[in-house]
Amino acid sequence: MRITPRALSLLVLALAVAGCSGSRLTLGPNEEGEVTEAEGWTPHDPKDLLSTKRRSLTDAQKKAVERVVGVYISAKTRVAMAVTVNQNILADVSGYIRKYDVIDEREEGGFYKTRIRALVLYRKIGKDLKNLGLMRPPPPPGNPSVAVMITSAGRWSAERETSAASAVRQALLEKGFKVIDSAALSRFKGKDVANASAAAGIGRDLGADLVILGDASVHELRDVNLGGFRSFRARVTLQAIKPETSQVIATKTREASGLDPVATVAREKALENTGLLAGEELSDELGQLLASRIEVSILVKGLSDVEGVQKLTEALRLQPDIAAASLSGYNDGAAVLQVTTEGVTGEELAKMLPTLGKFGLKVRSISSYRVEVEAGK
Repeated sequence: MRITPRALSLLVLALAVAGCSGSRLTLGPNEEGEVTEAEGWTPHDPKDLLSTKRRSLTDAQKKAVERVVGVYISAKTRVAMAVTVNQNILADVSGYIRKYDVIDEREEGGFYKTRIRALVLYRKIGKDLKNLGLMRPPPPPGNPSVAVMITSAGRWSAERETSAASAVRQALLEKGFKVIDSAALSRFKGKDVANASAAAGIGRDLGADLVILGDASVHELRDVNLGGFRSFRARVTLQAIKPETSQVIATKTREASGLDPVATVAREKALENTGLLAGEELSDELGQLLASRIEVSILVKGLSDVEGVQKLTEALRLQPDIAAASLSGYNDGAAVLQVTTEGVTGEELAKMLPTLGKFGLKVRSISSYRVEVEAGK
């Protein structure tokens, strides 16, 4: 009997499928995977059954990987970053599927459908998604924008900016914080930022909700024999400052070393390592602070007298999500109230204010930790 090339191709595919179907879905050394089922569809083309089967199988494999992707990132992120995911993960899923079994194939309603049970390497998918920047945690309450400034004895330093400051920004980003790009800080180069008040002023100019002010020092360790390597030790101190009040709400200090045959590289490594450690610890503390109680400044314009300010303050204190409210400044009908909330951000507080009593408050501007309102006439 003569076997045509087309029949031979179908036979080869059938043997391949049978081989996969008979395989055990087991992992190799140092692999971590999960078994999942998925069904692929493709328009049925009886004239080219081989290509139809391949397309249907490929779609099933893609859907198996998509299921695991959905475990790692939200649907919102998946939609927003569709191009990135498709090009970098789903364009070639063969590297994520260790083995598979074909458990059903059929033609139905003009489509050729293939159902598989696949062993998907979920750890590898997670690692690649993280490298693409798609696995950042949700932002902390209020989603504050953060400006990072690292100085050397109170003065701007190019070395500190490219090493320690970059590491602190990276640590904050990995914890879900919204970090102001370093390019926005370029106009402040050379300015004295030796204290919280100066840093707060720059933060207000930038529209930042928080400023991370740091000081970094680094020195060489000379009394050790490292076989041609140079070793440097760095120290980074960070302060988290609220621009509206210049209040320091958290501090962290860390030390770490850097090692390299080249002195300049060793210095940079020491600063980067220390900045990353300090940044990670500070971002953890800030996350806890923001999840518990939040300090929000309310600027109220148009109040006729101090009695009106007092009534508004008392009304705020009666709200279940407000732990404390006090007057911090009053001038010419404009009052600044400091409000401590139980995890309620400026945006959420702004929704509450127009409902308070007969003050007729109209919201004029909102940020994570500041709300500006105007009282009705």
